[in-house]
Amino acid sequence: MKKYFSFLCILILLFTTSCANGDVEEKSSKYKDKVTIAVTEENIGQFNAWQKRSKTFTKETGIKVEFVKVPYENLLNRITTEGISGDSTFDIVAYPDIMGPSIKTFLEPLDGYTNKEFFDRFPESTVKLSTYDDKVYGIPLRSNVQLLFYRKDIFKKLGISPPKTWNEFNESSKKIVGNTDLKAIAPYYQSGNNGQNIYMWATYLWGNNGAIFDKNMKPKFNNKQGIEATNEYINLLKKDFAPKGSIQFAEQDARTNFKQGRSAMWIGWWWVYSDFNAGDSAKGVKNNVGVVPMPSWDHGKKVSNVSTFPISMMKDSKNKEASWKFMKWLSKEENEKEIVSDSLNKRVPKEEFSTDISQNKNFRDKELNEKGDNLFNIAGDSFESSKTLPISRVWPKISDILSREISNMATGDNVKECLDRAAKEIEKLLDSEGYYDNR
Repeated sequence: MKKYFSFLCILILLFTTSCANGDVEEKSSKYKDKVTIAVTEENIGQFNAWQKRSKTFTKETGIKVEFVKVPYENLLNRITTEGISGDSTFDIVAYPDIMGPSIKTFLEPLDGYTNKEFFDRFPESTVKLSTYDDKVYGIPLRSNVQLLFYRKDIFKKLGISPPKTWNEFNESSKKIVGNTDLKAIAPYYQSGNNGQNIYMWATYLWGNNGAIFDKNMKPKFNNKQGIEATNEYINLLKKDFAPKGSIQFAEQDARTNFKQGRSAMWIGWWWVYSDFNAGDSAKGVKNNVGVVPMPSWDHGKKVSNVSTFPISMMKDSKNKEASWKFMKWLSKEENEKEIVSDSLNKRVPKEEFSTDISQNKNFRDKELNEKGDNLFNIAGDSFESSKTLPISRVWPKISDILSREISNMATGDNVKECLDRAAKEIEKLLDSEGYYDNR
């Protein structure tokens, strides 16, 4: 009897343990896998839309997607720390392309996961910003190109057309400041801020057939074309086309100036279009902002600047297969179109509003362009004629030097002296970094 009772207890214990294990098994297998993606914590509509739509991906695949929000100013250090540890807590990261050369050693090349046709869906200029040593490390799902924004009502009132050349831009600016209480444009000359003031300057430079470096990475922005282009950029202040306060403007400050109805034009990233036409813009600004490609010099080509916020896979991710599944799913052209279409048709809350398009097919989508005032066609054309800032691991240091001197010129320092000083300092930096060895 004792033996029978002991045997019965063992059976009950085994059954109870099995059930308990079953419960644990059931809970842990609710999701087949989990992928973690790090994005910046600013309230970016596109990232918020990704997060919401990831639930659909989870339903389709059983793979849970967790979004981790990191302060922008901490992002580079966080990725670096995670990469060095060899045990990253996230699988995918979205980051500004200027960080790419510094963190590529921690990223997984994507060439082995897909083919060239996959990346051909995107503008060549945006893929280039995630390509190092002929390997592609990121998908440029968040891409920005510079456009010229203008007040439709002001231009109509003065009988002027959006400028196609810098000369036309100057003529329009004279009429605006001479016949209204607005400034012609709100630029941003403040140093720092990850070199924000370089983007507008570089567009002036490239449009005048200038360049930042020659083929041997020697600075050439201080040659005749560079001095001429830079003078034109600084003259926005000297000719009183720009607010005096723009000396201290970061990009956000310049956007606010335009959004509050104090300037008639603004040059910057195309994603701002939706913000300018939003409900909190000044009365004359809301639903009254047009966009055109960047002006060109009379003898030059139309050139626009481009920047990206690619998504990449961490090299030490333990969930690479699941991570690629999510990256591939998120990159579907129809997903991108739905996000923008829902935004234009006001089917989403404002925190998920996004007009960000990154793929060639969607730039030419008839439905989106009809609803978006031809914005996507204009942006698509500009991506095709765009250039990118140099891709280099020391670019952040180069950027600091250029940004500082642009600010100095805006406050009154001699243009040629500032450009020469920057060129000398940058060449010395590159030499110390071994860029001229064996050349």
